[in-house]
Amino acid sequence: MAANAPLKTLPPIRGVTAAAAIVRAGVLLAPLRDLLAHRELIENLVSRDIKSRYKQSTLGIAWAILNPLVMALIYAIVGAVILKQNVGIPFAVFSYFGLLWWNLFSMGVVGATESLVAHLSLITKVYFPREVFPVSTVLSKLVDFGFGMAGMLPLLLVFRTMPSVTGLLLSLPLLLILLVFASGLGMLLSCANLFNRDVRHIVGLLINVWMWLVPNLYPLETITSEFWRRIYLLNPMAALVDTSRKLVFPQLVAPSQGAVIHWRYVALAAVVALATFALGYVVFKKNEPRFAESV
Repeated sequence: MAANAPLKTLPPIRGVTAAAAIVRAGVLLAPLRDLLAHRELIENLVSRDIKSRYKQSTLGIAWAILNPLVMALIYAIVGAVILKQNVGIPFAVFSYFGLLWWNLFSMGVVGATESLVAHLSLITKVYFPREVFPVSTVLSKLVDFGFGMAGMLPLLLVFRTMPSVTGLLLSLPLLLILLVFASGLGMLLSCANLFNRDVRHIVGLLINVWMWLVPNLYPLETITSEFWRRIYLLNPMAALVDTSRKLVFPQLVAPSQGAVIHWRYVALAAVVALATFALGYVVFKKNEPRFAESV
């Protein structure tokens, strides 16, 4: 199928109105105001996180490319050679793109979980919204994501695979949904981890399990049962990764494979992301006065 072929989609569901209702209710206005008011602090925290991550590293930012690339090559060997998966594009490209999205989410959530503990010395000092710590940690992973996307260019040239520029632009709102979801979870988990340090170990374990519930080692169409596919797509990350990849590589939406873009589950993922962010903020602010007790 040509790269600019029309995409076969399913109609959106009414769940979008639920997301709009959350915004209209003003649940998200308070955290957005606080974050915008302290955007310079967030920028400084993001910059410091990036510099500390690659300080005294010989390869530096190249690790942002090497990590998903190595995993993608392993996935390609297992998926294309051993499991004989046929996805419509080279499997290395298929898995590398999906792993970039997954790594942005997983590393953001894991880093955000540790963010309050990592900044204990600042918690008792002059007041500013403490939610800037988990949010800035998630945003700092965007730098790795950006370099990882640039690192995909050699793969595209080697395998002669043409992405859709329009699809890249259309995937940006999905990227925003991912960041909102990760930030919401980050606020919840960083708060919990501050009071109980076992949380970080539980999060690491759950992230490893969650990774296998995202279609990177296999295409979504491997799940032939319609019932189980619907259950599977209730996972926001499965819907976001699968949809973003099909937008950027329309070759994947092949009628012969029965592949479609499940917009209804993207809408559901948006609702879940907004609800998680709102819940995370409410829980975070409720427990914020107790943070100093854990220092």
